[in-house]
Amino acid sequence: MLLVNSVVHENGQFYRVLAITPEHAIWIDIYKRLADPIEFDLGAITEAIQSKHTQVVSDPFIDESLKHPTEAQKKRLEENWSVMQKVADNPYRLFKHGWLRLYEEVIDQNNPEFSKKHFYKLLRQFLQRCQNKNALRPDFHKQGAPKQPRNIANKKVGRPRITTVGTGIPITDEIKQLFREAIDKYYLNSMRMPWTKVHDLVLLKFRKQYPTITRQDSPTVTQLKHLFNMEYKAIKTAQARNTAIAFEKDVRQLTSTATAQVLGPGDRFEFDATIIDLYLVSEKDPSKIIGRPTLLIVIDVFSRLTAGYYLTFEPPSYVLAMMSLANCLENKVDVCRRLGISIEFEDWPALGLPTAVLADKGELLTHQADSLVNVFNTRIENAKARRGDAKGIVEQRFRTLQAEFKPYAPGVVTTETVKKRGGKDYRLDAKLSLRQMEEIIALLIYKHNLKGMKKYDADEGIPDDLPYTPKDLWQWGITNRSGALKSYDVEKFKVLTLPRNTATVSNEGIKYQSLTYSCSEAFEKGWFIRDKHRTRPQKVEIGFDPRSTNKIYVFPLGQTSQYWIAQLTDRSRTYKDMTFYEAKLSMQVSKLANSEAANANKDKQLSADEEIQKRMESAEKHAKTGSKSASNSARIKSIKTNKKEAIAQERKERAVGSNPDNDPKTPPNNVQPMKRQEDFSHPDIPDDIYGDED
Repeated sequence: MLLVNSVVHENGQFYRVLAITPEHAIWIDIYKRLADPIEFDLGAITEAIQSKHTQVVSDPFIDESLKHPTEAQKKRLEENWSVMQKVADNPYRLFKHGWLRLYEEVIDQNNPEFSKKHFYKLLRQFLQRCQNKNALRPDFHKQGAPKQPRNIANKKVGRPRITTVGTGIPITDEIKQLFREAIDKYYLNSMRMPWTKVHDLVLLKFRKQYPTITRQDSPTVTQLKHLFNMEYKAIKTAQARNTAIAFEKDVRQLTSTATAQVLGPGDRFEFDATIIDLYLVSEKDPSKIIGRPTLLIVIDVFSRLTAGYYLTFEPPSYVLAMMSLANCLENKVDVCRRLGISIEFEDWPALGLPTAVLADKGELLTHQADSLVNVFNTRIENAKARRGDAKGIVEQRFRTLQAEFKPYAPGVVTTETVKKRGGKDYRLDAKLSLRQMEEIIALLIYKHNLKGMKKYDADEGIPDDLPYTPKDLWQWGITNRSGALKSYDVEKFKVLTLPRNTATVSNEGIKYQSLTYSCSEAFEKGWFIRDKHRTRPQKVEIGFDPRSTNKIYVFPLGQTSQYWIAQLTDRSRTYKDMTFYEAKLSMQVSKLANSEAANANKDKQLSADEEIQKRMESAEKHAKTGSKSASNSARIKSIKTNKKEAIAQERKERAVGSNPDNDPKTPPNNVQPMKRQEDFSHPDIPDDIYGDED
């Protein structure tokens, strides 16, 4: 059914229906410059619309008529309407032969300066654009040809200069090309060169190409920016002036929010770790500065409630990530009680594992996390590398937590360096211990749970009177939205999520990384019996805590929840109370020391082997000099007698007080015996010995 002001698409033309009466059906071409109202066959057009050969389309001028006019448009609109409102309802407007009569009767008498040509133009515009007041709005937006290049003559376009010298220069195609080369080379890159520097580089090249043009008439930075705004798109510029990662993280257009992707509490937790900007001291000896601790946080996306945390001096790792997730399974009332803090469960109600954990490509990007998926049915989601915006909730929480204690905590890392004049080493200001810092972190989390969030993007269905605090959103979501949280025994969760590996079984015990372990269950099964009839597996799956060598967890049935606790045996007691990394380094040092000692003593060992070989050869030669008159059987029978004689001789030579080395019968090879002197007369002594001259 056709209505007045409907727009009809017929044979490639667009017509507006001006009137439908029993006598006439009139329309006008809405885009033709000199269009006139014409009659059309209403029945034929209606039938064509029903057969879909002709279509009724949306009004192309409706959007423009709804815009708020500018002050200049308002002024011109009122002038046009003051004239056209007198003929807006006159039936002569629908017939071209009646336009002259309208002009002469209504317009010419009241406003003789209003030309007939201008009247016809406004009347066509009035009919083509929906026959209302806004149809007479002037098309000022089409004036000036914005974003269109101008035909440059010998004179610079734009207003003349007032505060600067010179007249300027028109921007020709050659200068535009110079601008483009400078923009592409210096501005559109990640170095982010400012416009003033780019303009200076343009002038250097411009001066070489146009040496006769003075400095005052050289291209200005405004002309450079104008060409840039005309020809370069914003999104391409942003991509060029940022690295791919920086663009995706900080510049690109956002399409959704994290809360829109979850239904309720426990649908997704965000996890991350950071090094806190604060130096801590030893709890036993406050004079010892230990360093900066690591904080791991797990946050529920829906409610922004902190579900778990872990504070330690160790660097981030998979094991620490599991400790923070294990904290999600603990009642926070008990956790705070151990820290000397009293809270109500309703103020920190987080308890349970989620359906999914979103982390970066760090602590949870490992095959060891398979147990979290297979055993506890918690999916691991990893964001792209260096894309902190993918888990912006937990990243922002690190900033807000540290912003709470940074202004007044001693030992906070600052930008002021020690070498700077007047600078102070902030590490010497450290006063807090790890225990005290954990108490502060717990209190800050508790404080945040009670704080309302002004920019929380609430999902549909959340009551308007519900406070946007993490604890209230969590409790409402648990009741009305989600049952995705899962509860497990905390200690069992810690063991089952430890890193897994394979150990060997021998008579000495269970061997892993050259360390020996044993457990009562393995003893009962006879794994360590030193007999060929014993039965034991050659290899067994174990779980281990990289932070301690004191025990491992044996899984005798493989991928099951049953495990045995195996303790370090006395054979490996040297490596007790170490980390596996420290034990490995200690073994390497020991092997290196033994290797160096062996190499250093190798020459002496070879000399000893040489001496042994000489004595073997000497014994062979000496044996050939012996008497061979006795038969072999006689020699064998005389063994006992010979042994008794040898024992007697040995006792005599090695008895206490005997000195076989002074026996004259066995002088050393290098000692000659003295000859006996028979003449005892005085020897002849020279006179000069006594000093006599006679």
